[in-house]
Amino acid sequence: MKSSVICMVLCLVLLANVSIFAQVATPESPVTLRGGHTGSPDTQIAISLVKWAQLVKERTNGAVLIEVYPAEQLGTERELMERVNLGAIDWAFFGCGGVAPFAPAFAMFENAFTFQSMKHFENVAFSREFRDELTKLLEQNSDITFIGMALNGVRSVLSTRPFRTPEEANGLRLRIPDILTFRIVAEAIGATPTPLAFGEVYMAMSQGVVDAVENIPENMVLMKFVEVADNFILTEHMLQGAGTFINKNVFYEKLSSEQQDILISTLFEVKKEWFDKLVNVQEEYLKQMETEFNINIIRLTPQEKEQFQNRALEALEREYIPGWGTMWDRFLDLAQ
Repeated sequence: MKSSVICMVLCLVLLANVSIFAQVATPESPVTLRGGHTGSPDTQIAISLVKWAQLVKERTNGAVLIEVYPAEQLGTERELMERVNLGAIDWAFFGCGGVAPFAPAFAMFENAFTFQSMKHFENVAFSREFRDELTKLLEQNSDITFIGMALNGVRSVLSTRPFRTPEEANGLRLRIPDILTFRIVAEAIGATPTPLAFGEVYMAMSQGVVDAVENIPENMVLMKFVEVADNFILTEHMLQGAGTFINKNVFYEKLSSEQQDILISTLFEVKKEWFDKLVNVQEEYLKQMETEFNINIIRLTPQEKEQFQNRALEALEREYIPGWGTMWDRFLDLAQ
């Protein structure tokens, strides 16, 4: 009799759990995932996130709805990371270096001169196996999980004064995101790192608070930075890996395993599509900078660029590479 009661209680608990699960992530009771990014809604990255939301809605039959808020509406990059971790928002897209305090290996994807080539980036970003390894590392020390990576472009420096060497860049106040890994960028270039929210850059440069900003050609044009500085130095110091991150409690408790896979696979799909056309898109923006805005495009020689690369490597070996351990070796293996 006693065992029958226990069995009945267990069955009721299981039925309750099934009932609870059935109330979330269904077309009748959809789950809405609210998140955002810092960029302009006109950027290709922003457009791809909107497409991701559309695909998720279609392939989950309306059970999972993704809301995309651009242009720092939900916070700066640091704030986005913190709010995802706290569960104040469900997901966010930001530079991978933002989660390096939880999982140091993520600093590899948003640091100076770490990626060896575009092929290297492709091998890293679109490896599900590598993503799974990174996800486990991140989940161990945070309430964040990692959905996937995108190439946010090849970053160079727009400056109020020209330079070709670290010595010539000395004293230049370079705006960087409030992310630790970008200190290596400033150190490699020879400039003074000046953390500043992305939305404040235009005013800061126009008022002389900062002298330079590093970013991709697309953002230089769309954010109108080309109106307040006229030298674009092709340092190409970073193939920036930016990630889509989601609160892990939301991911595992509100979505079925099938829906989780749909979020990951559709993101890989739209980010690969963007990756395949990125070079041509950024070349068009670079051409626009030169022809429409009369920006002085400074193309460095291999020897000049090597100076920046060597300085970056020295800083990386001192501050980061020892902490990456075997993940650094795995990362380099994917360069092949």
